[in-house]
Amino acid sequence: MRIVLETEEAMLLSELADQVDSVLLLGEADDPALGRLLPNAYPDDHDAAHDYTRYTRDSLVDGKRQAAQRVRDATAVEEHGGVVQIELDQSEAWGWLTFLTDLRLILAERVGIVDEDEADADETRDDYLRAAYEWAGFVQGSMLEVLDPIKG
Repeated sequence: MRIVLETEEAMLLSELADQVDSVLLLGEADDPALGRLLPNAYPDDHDAAHDYTRYTRDSLVDGKRQAAQRVRDATAVEEHGGVVQIELDQSEAWGWLTFLTDLRLILAERVGIVDEDEADADETRDDYLRAAYEWAGFVQGSMLEVLDPIKG
């Protein structure tokens, strides 16, 4: 799969990958965005939830951080103008989708989107983050169409 991005888009993805990594690495336990990335698997059973977190959290965080790092590496550009072409095999593409999902979960939390179809989401809350959320959804949808086309 080939992804073609404007240089500014590649730089934005790299910056957003840094931010996802920061939430995963430095996020406070009570950060709602971190709660969306790593939800409680057993909300009605404290002991089971504790055990699940103890045995899975580090590997989940590591996988998410690795996905963000792969995006950051692929989108590292220093020049302005032009396009950046990124070749991904299927495994790498699915890693990008993991990153885009994590990114959209964090952005959704930051702008107050609980349900994507929700009519009364706060439209005025940080237009930059909302635009990034929508753009990441477009990239994600485009990748999914290529990776898993609907056969008619």
